[in-house]
Amino acid sequence: MLVALFNDQFVDMVGETTKEEWNLKNRSGQLRCPVCQNKVIPKCGTKKTWHFAHHSFEECDGFHEGETDYHLLGKKGLYRWFTRMKEKTILEYYIRAIKQRPDLFLQENQHALEFQCATITPEDLRKRVSGYMSQNIASDWIFGMKRIKQKGPDLYIMNSSDLFAAKKDSNGHLYLNYYCPLKEQFLLLRNIIPLSQKKVAAHGHAFSAKKCCDVQWLSRTFSNLETHNINHKIFWKKQKNTWRMTAFKNVSPAVMYIKKVLYFNHHSLTLFPSIAGIPTTNFYHFETSPYLWQTYILLLIEKLPLSLFSSNFIEKEFKRLLHKRIFQTRDFPYLNESWRDAVEHYLSYLVDHHLLEKVSEGTYRKIQHVYYPKTLDEALKLDEIFSEKS
Repeated sequence: MLVALFNDQFVDMVGETTKEEWNLKNRSGQLRCPVCQNKVIPKCGTKKTWHFAHHSFEECDGFHEGETDYHLLGKKGLYRWFTRMKEKTILEYYIRAIKQRPDLFLQENQHALEFQCATITPEDLRKRVSGYMSQNIASDWIFGMKRIKQKGPDLYIMNSSDLFAAKKDSNGHLYLNYYCPLKEQFLLLRNIIPLSQKKVAAHGHAFSAKKCCDVQWLSRTFSNLETHNINHKIFWKKQKNTWRMTAFKNVSPAVMYIKKVLYFNHHSLTLFPSIAGIPTTNFYHFETSPYLWQTYILLLIEKLPLSLFSSNFIEKEFKRLLHKRIFQTRDFPYLNESWRDAVEHYLSYLVDHHLLEKVSEGTYRKIQHVYYPKTLDEALKLDEIFSEKS
């Protein structure tokens, strides 16, 4: 941790206090943890960022030992940047009501900021976001840049849990922010389109912290250049090819289930309909690949005895598969949407492509049969057509 109490006054490791001055304060025995009030020791070595550590290993609600040097450096770098942006920033502010301690707290805006370097589960992330919300505190996450790798223009491999902290910009696109304390650089990821559990297509904008001179940049919408959008379509088409080529190598519960259902209906998973596997609005609320859950929707519609049906029927069936953990969803605590929205938008896509007719809210009529490609070459050609339409 970077903050302690000395004679009931907050002190931190961000200023110009020397090693000798910290040792003098330590000898007085007055350095305390601001949360549990137990003694802390200033660690002013040469190998790790200076910080405070608890004198004993007694449990403390607000602080957890073992922060990496990268995390400590990141907190210091971000604190200095926000301070330079004229934001009244508090380092490691402890919110006693919810026993949470954001890395940074913007006092005037009541805004908590987490610099996340370690792996965090979706459940823990939602719990922390919900804690801030319960106190009417806004929150955002800035991830350590070690958690993401660029694999090519507009193509990134990220830690799968990062995506759960995404928000939407003014254009309705997902965005995330990264920071590297070693280079003092931000990477602002915009228009994120998940291609798999860890692989995403996104517009990446890298800025030196010295040139990124406005806090609003962290939520800023950047113009979508035509080349970026072309790249997104190319990546998606390649991903769809991969799904077709590797369908029978994958043994996930969703693949095995859809494969079995298609087999009993005289279809092959490799030759799933080209109108499935489409990046429709909110599709990413399913962690299960869209070619699987969209193909299943098409199969459900195909097997209905009547042409008229309710979306509640599909929702009920999806609930069953989610309960059995055959399908998986993503939890986005900042988004007021769910997998139900993904289903509804896909049904709207089928309406736009004249497979369905919308009779009333939640009620649809089949007006065309679903077409299944006969060969892989035909499937790839049809994929090309649908990639231009989506």
